Amino acid sequence: MYIEMRKDMDLTSAVTNLGSDYVSKVTQAMYDSVSDSSTTSETGSFDTIYKSVAGLLNDTNTYVQQAQQAEVDYALGKMTNAHELGVYQQQANIALQYTVAVRDKVLEAYNQLMNMSI
Repeated sequence: MYIEMRKDMDLTSAVTNLGSDYVSKVTQAMYDSVSDSSTTSETGSFDTIYKSVAGLLNDTNTYVQQAQQAEVDYALGKMTNAHELGVYQQQANIALQYTVAVRDKVLEAYNQLMNMSI
């Protein structure tokens, strides 16, 4: 089931809110890992980043499921506002783009670590 959106919500504000939410979560996870590294072990900082990324994946999955449910509801006639359907689809698209960007950065960092000579 999808969360009922406000009727006055437009695409720009929905995407802006989604984008700032994702950026703030990733930024906060990075700050937490830096501040925790002085007080905890390296495993603790990894756990912080891992939990943040897992949360982002769950959020992305939720947005995609909401968009799919909205598409079904629109096809069945339960939702008559095409604009609202577009908002759900755009939110899912933006969330997926952020998730892919985070994945690419993680893979890039991993490759740099693997190419370091000891």
